[in-house]
Amino acid sequence: MNKIKVKSKLGLSRLIIKSLKGQQLNENEVYAINSNKVEGLLRLDVVQKGGFFQLIYNITGFITLKEYLAIPLNKESFARILQNILANLKSMNSAFFNQQYLLTDFNRVMVNPATQHIYFVYVPIQFFESGTSLREFLLNIIQYAKFAPGEDTSYVKDYITILNQGVNFSVFDLEEYINTLLGQKKHSQQTIECPQCRSQLRKGTNYCSACGAKVSGNTGSTGKGVYNPLGEEENKKEAVETAIHPKRHKDNTQGLSDRTTVLGADPGGTTVLGSEQLDTPDYPYLIREKNREKIPIDKPSFRIGKEKKYSDYFVSDNSAVSRSHASIITRQKRYFIVDLNSTNKTYVDGRVIPIEKEVEIFSGAKLRLANEDFVFYVE
Repeated sequence: MNKIKVKSKLGLSRLIIKSLKGQQLNENEVYAINSNKVEGLLRLDVVQKGGFFQLIYNITGFITLKEYLAIPLNKESFARILQNILANLKSMNSAFFNQQYLLTDFNRVMVNPATQHIYFVYVPIQFFESGTSLREFLLNIIQYAKFAPGEDTSYVKDYITILNQGVNFSVFDLEEYINTLLGQKKHSQQTIECPQCRSQLRKGTNYCSACGAKVSGNTGSTGKGVYNPLGEEENKKEAVETAIHPKRHKDNTQGLSDRTTVLGADPGGTTVLGSEQLDTPDYPYLIREKNREKIPIDKPSFRIGKEKKYSDYFVSDNSAVSRSHASIITRQKRYFIVDLNSTNKTYVDGRVIPIEKEVEIFSGAKLRLANEDFVFYVE
């Protein structure tokens, strides 16, 4: 773990982060932060010391978010805090910054008391892990918040309910919740019905979040809208799914149909059963390039990571892989990979995929989790 400390001297306060051996600095991100290209991030200086370096953030005049939340809040001030945090995360998304490089300790998130703007410490160091998810951070706001005496805090229950939907909670619900607290107009909610289980779904959903069935005749992002501040704009795009690896089809040069009459047979013909009549089971698996290990994908949702208790297949010898890095989803003989908000990203055929969004894969696809390579096959 990187050492983080605060030093105060002669009226100046600085937060200092020391690099570890072998860690590399992302100079492009340093430039973007110091050029104010990303909203809500503290500027930093980089000091080289031998083979190591220090990141130095000037926090003079700021108070911590923990201190700020100790000031009695009402409904509007609570909503403004959430609105400010989401705005910062959207700005990070536009600059392709990784949310896991944020310090989300409430003593490390800073507030300008004059403007009441919230600022994060972003750590542009390769393979840095803060250890706290954004969902945990947002839930912990309630733990530290002090509400004004006599304030009706029943609205806080709705906030907790939204976050307790799980890791993939709805960004739309959260934004509409904030708008409601601020007295702003809600976005219109159009719903459709799942043909399989009759659940009510948001219009634009392609797969039912309750039963996994495909919802035909709709466009939009795959699955339920999820809380992903760093991928929110992408989630709103109208794309049924991202298919990075194009599916390979064999040319049918003879124009054969699924049912082929064998030549020389009786006039009635001998029918060769097509795929619609002979339904043979598929056998999906991975080959790990490092050791040629064959890994059967034997669950509808097969998780890969470096933490054994979280994963169906755990990578024990590569610290660049996140604890819970990615999942391979099997649905009606189609296969998808989902990046689970990993630190060092997931790639399909050399292209990075968005976090928490299903990307369809096909036999022969090359998958990379951080710097760990696999090939996906279906037999």
